Amino acid sequence: MSGLYVMYNGPHWMNTGGFWEGYPEGHRQMSALMKTYYLVQMGFWFHQIFVLLIEERRKDFVVMFTHHIITCNLLGWSLYMNFTRIGNAILCCMDFADIFLSATKCMRYLKMEKLSEVGFAIFILSWIYTRHYLYIKIMLSIIYESQQYIPKDMWYPEEGAYYNANVQLAFSILLGVLQLLLIYWLALVLRVVYRFVFAGDLEDNRSDSEDDGDEQEDVCDSENGDSNQKNLLSSKKKAE
Repeated sequence: MSGLYVMYNGPHWMNTGGFWEGYPEGHRQMSALMKTYYLVQMGFWFHQIFVLLIEERRKDFVVMFTHHIITCNLLGWSLYMNFTRIGNAILCCMDFADIFLSATKCMRYLKMEKLSEVGFAIFILSWIYTRHYLYIKIMLSIIYESQQYIPKDMWYPEEGAYYNANVQLAFSILLGVLQLLLIYWLALVLRVVYRFVFAGDLEDNRSDSEDDGDEQEDVCDSENGDSNQKNLLSSKKKAE
């Protein structure tokens, strides 16, 4: 929510042109809240790499590790090169759906089955809207719109300007790979929904062994929606 607050009070709220307006002068000085928000996000994702390395390896380890490495690189370079506005927008897109995921899990624990089903549907819709539609819209702003506000070759490190064709290409590639990972995870989520509706098969095939208890809690990051959705749907199936 802090990310949305920062974005709401910035020039880039619902305005992709605001990502680039006034670069670099208007971007070098960050508010205390923006700086704190960005550093906390960086700390969290570096911590996630450490967690991933020490926890039990799963079949999607490479995918998760790739995601975390790309995320940390995007955060670090966007902070260094004064592209924090667009970084803020992408983080909001990535985090927004998790609000509904957490709310749905709380409803499940409280045995509010109907509300949890509604929450789960909202989670999937918010995932598609924020992590695909809005995310791709931001990517297109990097590829096309940025050139309308920033000269094609604006590389003056002493003034905080780090924009040229190579930088634009590097960020576009990293964000493109991240989008492919999100599509992969969306496919897993939709596969779980399909199995629940038509086959009742909720086995988590990402790991070679799982506990057989009624309440299976997964330590994976919420970016990997597969296991979290299995937990949500499994409880509904057992309740029936």
